[in-house]
Amino acid sequence: MDSSPSMYRFLRLRGHRVAYRAYGDPNGEPVVLLHAFASQSGSWSHTAEALAQQGFRVIAPDLRGHGRSDWTPTYSLADFEDDLSDLLDALGLGAINLIGHSLGGHLALKLATHQPERIRRLVIEAAPVPPRDVADATALAAAQAGPAWQRSLRLLGLGRLLRLMLLRQFDLRAARTVLPELRAPMPAWWSRLSTLRAPCLLLASHDDGFVSSRLPLLAAQIPHAVTRRFGSGHRLHGEHTAAFLAEVIPFVTPPVYAE
Repeated sequence: MDSSPSMYRFLRLRGHRVAYRAYGDPNGEPVVLLHAFASQSGSWSHTAEALAQQGFRVIAPDLRGHGRSDWTPTYSLADFEDDLSDLLDALGLGAINLIGHSLGGHLALKLATHQPERIRRLVIEAAPVPPRDVADATALAAAQAGPAWQRSLRLLGLGRLLRLMLLRQFDLRAARTVLPELRAPMPAWWSRLSTLRAPCLLLASHDDGFVSSRLPLLAAQIPHAVTRRFGSGHRLHGEHTAAFLAEVIPFVTPPVYAE
């Protein structure tokens, strides 16, 4: 088994190139890792290597407009979800363990509610919880005082964002679509959460603003969801790696039954 990080691999989906990294045993149970907005697959390196050492086949794509995937004319949440679905088809993956951070967590939940047969286990780390309705959106907007671009820069980290842009590893145009979509009411998204049947682990820190405070609302809608809080900040798998892996590896590891 090769658990070392691979070179980038590429597929052409829907007319554009999608980059991804592959780790571990190609015959192992698949785990797909979805990164955050304005991030890339390399942010998962420690997690991917740890999972590969457990015998998993790990796939970590760059979302469109991120990392080494192509920049595209559009960046809707539906575009990202379609890319993910096409990637799984192209790689011949059946049921998967799906782990998503922030935007990646939101996309993981979208895919899981639209294609539940694809999901074995679901891990959602620090995912944004969009408004349920207009009243909820109004209340959230009032609570998040200040210009939207300032809030976005605080969340992403100005230094990291500028570095990605200078290296042409992030298309800032994606923010024009993604951030407003996540702030808009999503009643259908909320109603579909109750249909989830795969085991779901919800992770957040103690101090991640509205991500932390709205976690109970999310957990209440998902049958059999398990919630864990630890550490601080928005990037648990990077800032609290040992604690993150201590939660995730047992959750996604299949039980061993005695003969």
